[in-house]
Amino acid sequence: MSKKQRKKRKKKLEQNSEKPISPFLEGLAYCMIAALTWFCISTFHHGESELNILGLAGYSWAYIHIFLFGLTAYIPLLFLAWVGWKKVLGQPPEGFKRKASYIALLTFSLSVLFNVYADSFSAYAAGLSHKVLSQYHFSADRELTIYLGGKPSYYLYEQIPSYNFLRVFNRVGTALIFSSLTFFSLAALFEWKILAFLQNQVAAYKERRKERDERKLALNREQAEDVETWELERSAPRPNLETTPKREIRLIEASETDEVEEPSSPPSQAQAQKANIKPPPRKTQESEAIEKRQAALMAQAVHNGDFENYQLPPLSSLTSAKKIEQSSLKRVLQHQATVLEETLESFGIDAKVDQINCGPTIASFEVLPSVGVKVQKIKALESDIALNLRAKSIRIIAPIPGKAAVGVEIPSPCPQEVSFKEMLASYQKSGKRLMIPIILGKAVNGELVISDLSKMPHLIIAGATGSGKSVCINTIVMSIVMNAKPDEIKLLMVDPKKVELTPYSKLPHMIAPVITEPPGACTALNWLVKEMERRYELLKQLGLRNIAAFNKRTVNKETEETLDIDVPEKMFYIVGIIDELADLMMVSASDIEGPIARIAQMARAVGIHLILATQRPSREVITGIIKANFPTRIAFKVASRVNSQIIIDENGAESLLGNGDMLFLPPGTSNLTRAQGAYIRDEDINEVLKHICSQSPTHYLISSFDQMEDDVLGMGKQGGGEQLDSLYDQAYTTVVEAQNASTTFLQRKLKIGYARAASIMDQLEQEGVIGPAEGSKGRKVLHSSRYAEENN
Repeated sequence: MSKKQRKKRKKKLEQNSEKPISPFLEGLAYCMIAALTWFCISTFHHGESELNILGLAGYSWAYIHIFLFGLTAYIPLLFLAWVGWKKVLGQPPEGFKRKASYIALLTFSLSVLFNVYADSFSAYAAGLSHKVLSQYHFSADRELTIYLGGKPSYYLYEQIPSYNFLRVFNRVGTALIFSSLTFFSLAALFEWKILAFLQNQVAAYKERRKERDERKLALNREQAEDVETWELERSAPRPNLETTPKREIRLIEASETDEVEEPSSPPSQAQAQKANIKPPPRKTQESEAIEKRQAALMAQAVHNGDFENYQLPPLSSLTSAKKIEQSSLKRVLQHQATVLEETLESFGIDAKVDQINCGPTIASFEVLPSVGVKVQKIKALESDIALNLRAKSIRIIAPIPGKAAVGVEIPSPCPQEVSFKEMLASYQKSGKRLMIPIILGKAVNGELVISDLSKMPHLIIAGATGSGKSVCINTIVMSIVMNAKPDEIKLLMVDPKKVELTPYSKLPHMIAPVITEPPGACTALNWLVKEMERRYELLKQLGLRNIAAFNKRTVNKETEETLDIDVPEKMFYIVGIIDELADLMMVSASDIEGPIARIAQMARAVGIHLILATQRPSREVITGIIKANFPTRIAFKVASRVNSQIIIDENGAESLLGNGDMLFLPPGTSNLTRAQGAYIRDEDINEVLKHICSQSPTHYLISSFDQMEDDVLGMGKQGGGEQLDSLYDQAYTTVVEAQNASTTFLQRKLKIGYARAASIMDQLEQEGVIGPAEGSKGRKVLHSSRYAEENN
């Protein structure tokens, strides 16, 4: 090839290379790149490249975008597609560089905001990632969050060692700064005229206010004219009765108004004025008066015991719990998970922390041991794990029921208060309705612990002083009174300490004032037994099985009137609460244990339920009979493993933290649930009581159990005012009929202890039934059986 030909070819190639690409093709290329990238990201599945629409290449391309931008990867794609579409239409975008800079600022700001959101609400962030990024997770298995905004922005936000955004500006400050940048970039990108918009809104508001004032002024003017016309009509001269022709007066029906004949004489001036007069505007005032009268009647009905119009206390009566900043919680738990794995590895146990659950006060690590590792080997290292984690106490669940994992529970580094108000609001919004709802607290995994007392059907609460037992009782009472009317659930309370439950005496839910004396408690329990028997007799005559069937029955008044017993329209539930069982058992164990056992065995079907609380869970207090009939129990912190075994039949309660930390044994299962009890303040209790008592006074069925022992138990009074033993009459009959009086004789016949038998002997001597003691000889019986029959 000659030199001249080579020059000519080179010149032709240079001319072709200098020819620009068509804007249409360039725009089409932009749109195709944006669309393909969008599909790659949308079909991205972590670790599964074969599921991507473009295979391994698409998987890698999407991985780069998600790694850099996270969820904001779609924003540059939209901008690229918009630029390409403009070029395809032959309309090159104006201010391309300026808008590209705004897009970059918007992408970066949203990336940081997404990472702030993920750090604050890890559970919701995971759900958002699942919907948008097809279960894409950048974090390790045990981490609590994902990088929603991409790795670079997350590195700037939290992982720079010294001066990251979280440390310099705090979480709230970072959110405010980058929210402002996001708003600025959007306003600049779309050229929002913010000042003009605000001016238009202010002008529109002034115009609306001016129109409202004009309408109000016109209305006042019309009302003033109506009042003047009314006064004119009142001051008009009356027509002369003698000169006015008489008309026949008759009742006019609505259909006859068109047929009424006009009077023969012309109407007087006053009548003409009256025809044009409009009555004064009193309709609103009359309707308000009627509404006030109806409200007063409804309030009076509630006051008189008709609770149809009774209003439950609102949530506004309660205060919300204070939130505690938990910005460093994630890093601390990740570090503790690493320490836990290293500790187990140092003892030759190959295990991995699979999941971390952080509750209000307890953090739980789910440990997956390798094949061949014995579970008891991990449980034996409880003290060593507590030492390495520097935990106050530790509890190991080996294994977790229903999971192939071992649970390690330690105190949370950032404890939170469990708000009773939030739990009550969640229960009411759920739509689920329990017969006797009991709000207890929040479990380690964050689930609400709310149960139904009618399904339990009885409950034992035990724990040392200061463990949260009294607060738990208060939350139970508040759960009942804030969800049930006084004619639906009645309360019966025993408070030997005289200070814990006495404020509830003024509730209309109460059967009687709070009982404070042991004899009154015996009387109340015996009254509950008689009420149980009466209800069973009523159900028997009506052919019903339980209280639920009774309340749902179709009332047949003719049939019910033929029965020998009064049949109420509805049967209310009864909840008996005994605050300190140990004090009652010390005074008269046999008188207390028997009625409790009978009620626990039989009273479920008739709607009578018991809640027993004690701070001394010994075998003398929680006896075998009581324990067998109370399957549902709550254990707060106790002093020893023996006490824990008595309450929940296993160890663990001695390792609790106190202050509401509990182990809950639900009905129908042997799996314990660890939870933090809900907390309600005394001010909230007083506010709720004020709201309830303002609607209705107390409606006691029994005036006072502390003053009715004679009527219920058949107890007499000695001359000095001291109460006789409840078995005095039975002892008197036994001694007089047998003509034998000794302490051991009464022990055998009445099956009581020596101390009580000796006390009854002293009472018999003081009443003149037997003579004084004569050494080892038996006492002389002064009353004969004939005398006893005559004076019975």
